[in-house]
Amino acid sequence: MDCESKDCSIPKSCSEIEVDLKRLDRMLQAAHRSSIDIKESYDFYVLALKEFNKENLVEAFLDCDRAKYELTSAINEAKIKIKGSRFHSMRTLSYFFKLYGLYAVIFATISVAVFSALIYWYSDIIVLGVPLWSSFFAGLGSSAQILTGVADDLRRYGLASRYKRLWYMAIPILAMVFGYMAYLVFSSGIIAMDDSSQSRVFSIMFICFLTGFLTKWMIGRLSRMSRDI
Repeated sequence: MDCESKDCSIPKSCSEIEVDLKRLDRMLQAAHRSSIDIKESYDFYVLALKEFNKENLVEAFLDCDRAKYELTSAINEAKIKIKGSRFHSMRTLSYFFKLYGLYAVIFATISVAVFSALIYWYSDIIVLGVPLWSSFFAGLGSSAQILTGVADDLRRYGLASRYKRLWYMAIPILAMVFGYMAYLVFSSGIIAMDDSSQSRVFSIMFICFLTGFLTKWMIGRLSRMSRDI
């Protein structure tokens, strides 16, 4: 496929338009889930896809640009009108929260605060010989991972492509289990560590935090293992 149109007066490559279309698709999905009328915008999006598949990059670009314009108009129409001024409604707020992953950001921020408080107040509690700070540090790590994932999406794509469904709320809970088990593994002496007591504790704290941070990766690995059993 020739990614550059010779008679295209707009400096857009095939790959750039493809990225714009994928971004527009996510925007339309977020608007639709927020009960915003996207019919006009979606029609132009479909036209842009058809032209893109025909390699008509100029028409694809223009239809994509028009779809964005119609989507902006639909969002403005969904706002509340008070004395000639427009203010965000629940629908438009829901749209921006979904588009930029703000629900995940708020959840992860609260989770960080909760686990930090648990570490401060209840870290001395021991269950079956395992201090609960191991689970709390893992939960803190998983919360940091959610924030990192959203921040990385916003940096790379300008919108959230991960953590759009509520499944991410289960990550800190699973992380606590993984952190508990990580403490058992590394404190049992199976893996050699520094003999210094204080240094050993700090190392296990970091390992538990890292285990929590890698919870999403571990879920994927364990899921593949369970399917192979």
